[in-house]
Amino acid sequence: MRKILLSGREIEYELEYKNVKNINLRVRAGGVIHVSANKRVDPEYVDRLFKIREAEIMKLLERFESHEAEKVPVKVEDGSVVYLLGKPLTVKLEKAASNMVTIDGDDLIVYSAGSSVSAIINAWYDHQCKRVLPAYGHLMYERFKNYVSHEPDYSFKKMKSRWGSCNPRKYRMSINRELIKYDERLIEFVFCHEYSHFIHQDHSPSFYNFMTGIMPDHRKRKEELKAAAKIISQM
Repeated sequence: MRKILLSGREIEYELEYKNVKNINLRVRAGGVIHVSANKRVDPEYVDRLFKIREAEIMKLLERFESHEAEKVPVKVEDGSVVYLLGKPLTVKLEKAASNMVTIDGDDLIVYSAGSSVSAIINAWYDHQCKRVLPAYGHLMYERFKNYVSHEPDYSFKKMKSRWGSCNPRKYRMSINRELIKYDERLIEFVFCHEYSHFIHQDHSPSFYNFMTGIMPDHRKRKEELKAAAKIISQM
């Protein structure tokens, strides 16, 4: 596997030498980029090609990850447990004239007029993302404002294989919508990680040392996020 930095993200790809005329690139299952090339092609030339086609490759990866995330089948029914900011909520279904979601203590009351319960909750999660997550981004910006020129534009969407990404050149940051389900400590960790890429666009020791200066316990939070992800299922 080779590694290359594109749009502030460390990308791994497989390089296979075959009897082909052209350099072929495709995304395989799991989001792995596979490149086939003639054995006369230097690996460094392939790296340069990635840089030349950077925008195209990043769009290809984003489309793949969005498609894979949408393929995850989840059935939500009465008594199912969902999460909001790390808190488990038990789904209670109610028939109603219109769709609506409310929180009552430890219960998530889903009023349905016949629509898919999963669709109703997904729409509710989308609303919560837009309402809640930008505030965490802004709070992290306050800790980084001496290192960055301005606050980036945020977007929130489903991602299958990562929690966030950023484009330092365009000052854009994408955050996995699933984070709305996790504790605020873990949301802060992801924002801190992505903001740190505006200063260090790799995962070098300098990157982690810088991140330690901003968030001394970031390694602990990373492990907490991994542990939580085993419990909180994506929907």
